Amino acid sequence: MMPPKPLPRLLLALPLLLSAVLALLYWRGLTFDANTSPNRLLGKAVPALALPSLHDGGKLLQTGAIQGPALINIWAAWCGACRNEHPLLLKIAKQDGIAIYGVDYQDDAELAKDWLRQQGNPFVWVMFDGATAAGLPLDVFSLPQTYAIDANGVIRGRHIGELNETVWQTLRAAMLAKP
Repeated sequence: MMPPKPLPRLLLALPLLLSAVLALLYWRGLTFDANTSPNRLLGKAVPALALPSLHDGGKLLQTGAIQGPALINIWAAWCGACRNEHPLLLKIAKQDGIAIYGVDYQDDAELAKDWLRQQGNPFVWVMFDGATAAGLPLDVFSLPQTYAIDANGVIRGRHIGELNETVWQTLRAAMLAKP
């Protein structure tokens, strides 16, 4: 009987190599900021999209009806960051007089309606997108996501994540700037 053949050194190093690759991917995920990635929609008209109204499912809403300057806010009632930014959206709509159009994304319609009834509704209207139809046309990366639209209906800014006052002022400046 022959003694077992020793394993090649490369095979012994494989678990260490795989661990290093996984650690690198994990680190990249933790440090990645989606707001620094290029966006194909900036400088272009709002993509054409028609979805049912959250409040009246028989009514079809179209992005072509959006009157700028405005914000498009993609949100869901189950989204914690969306809930956190809601008071700021109410302030923007009421105090700053900016029209905000909503896209309720991958959500339960009744839950979303209850949320807006309880917390207040900052939106001119809300499209209901339970089937994620807006995902590709609006490059939905994560929720919440907000687009700044100028007076000509051109997208001038995008923010992925919870809005805060600093981000709002940046989007506002982009939306109101003369092209």
